[in-house]
Amino acid sequence: MLLPDTLVLTPDLPRAWAGVQVWLTASGFGTPLEQQPPNLQAWVDPVFGFNVGDHVGDDPHAVTRRRAALSRCVGAPIQWLKQVHGCEVLRACSDIGADAGADIPQADAAMTDQTDVALAIMTADCLPAVFVAVDDQGQIRAVGAAHAGWRGLHAGVLTACATSLARLANVSMAQVQCMLGPAIGPNSFEVGQEVRQAFVGLSPALADCFKPARESGKWLGNLYALATQLLADQGVSVVACVGGDTFTDLNWFSHRRGQQQGVPAGRQAMVVRRLPSPFA
Repeated sequence: MLLPDTLVLTPDLPRAWAGVQVWLTASGFGTPLEQQPPNLQAWVDPVFGFNVGDHVGDDPHAVTRRRAALSRCVGAPIQWLKQVHGCEVLRACSDIGADAGADIPQADAAMTDQTDVALAIMTADCLPAVFVAVDDQGQIRAVGAAHAGWRGLHAGVLTACATSLARLANVSMAQVQCMLGPAIGPNSFEVGQEVRQAFVGLSPALADCFKPARESGKWLGNLYALATQLLADQGVSVVACVGGDTFTDLNWFSHRRGQQQGVPAGRQAMVVRRLPSPFA
């Protein structure tokens, strides 16, 4: 059974990204359950929606089924990760085996120069990012993907992914480009003074990525701005940003919203694949 377009979105990509495809899975809750057509209801669980996370309490068989359907949509095996808010970057190959199982590696970023494997990052408020490395002739030589909560962002996971990708493709950091996916928005991500200070400790300029919240001693952090500035400091351009605010938009899962409502939050995926050349 094919996945409905409302569950798997394909955002517009920059012209320079020809030869790459990006997919975003949605929560399935953007339309009330009772109003969903049968082809949507077949995939959307009343509690977990179109969840692709294998660690949130959902039925493992349902997760495996959704991941397999997404792999068919992408047209290649998908490299899933056990994400731990670290900076490990995995080099993915096509012989990854099944889409789900006990052998999924632990890492928060992945990269590949192959065309027969796709990379997936799962989030529910954290920032997903996908990367391309472009050679001197304008050809995509490799792609990457990374998961950045504020801890991973502060630790340098995006820089680690970009650096590893540049090395794999044998290009400069200026030839690496990034697209940011759906994350908690700048008017919803309330943090304490210690989070703001951690980033200001990296660079005083990052203070501009925070504004005072209503509650004294709290700040609203802008993950998109933080990622853009941290990458720019390394010569990497953020060329597109899609997704809006996961906390306020029911089309996306939100861990923070789920905590407030006392319900489990699933995980959406951002997937990137370097496509085979049509002239090969």
